[in-house]
Amino acid sequence: MIAQATGALRFTLDLPSRHEPRRFKARPLTENDAGAVADLMRHAPGVQRHTPPVESPEAATARIGVFDDMRVMRAFVDLRAGAPTADCCFVELMVVDPRYRRAGLGTHLFNALAAEMQAAGARRIALEVDEGNDGAARFWTRLGFVEVPGAGRTHMERRLT
Repeated sequence: MIAQATGALRFTLDLPSRHEPRRFKARPLTENDAGAVADLMRHAPGVQRHTPPVESPEAATARIGVFDDMRVMRAFVDLRAGAPTADCCFVELMVVDPRYRRAGLGTHLFNALAAEMQAAGARRIALEVDEGNDGAARFWTRLGFVEVPGAGRTHMERRLT
């Protein structure tokens, strides 16, 4: 059930702002978005995709892009539903445009995805953080993730239920 939900992920994110409302649309990425993904990756040197240690047979990947009102991609996330177990999702990669970091976009994106995955039956979300990426580790810790000892790299998880 979780894996089937990945193909229909579409939602709106509203970031609070004192100056103007900021609304972003999230939708599954297509081949036409490859250039925008590459542009965002240039602003994230050294960040790498992580693969789940194992996955269930029905696992599915969701590539979700977040676009502003000018249809410019400001963030994206690659999520593996059904990995490492059928009731879990694994964040393979999440990149936010540097102009929108510390503005709440990453937090709102993750919280919306977590709510969608929980509604689809996910019980937890897992991810790995690159060695030395202290900013990412702090970000995920603020979102309720805890480090799982003995899992190799910095493996973190958060329960949804």
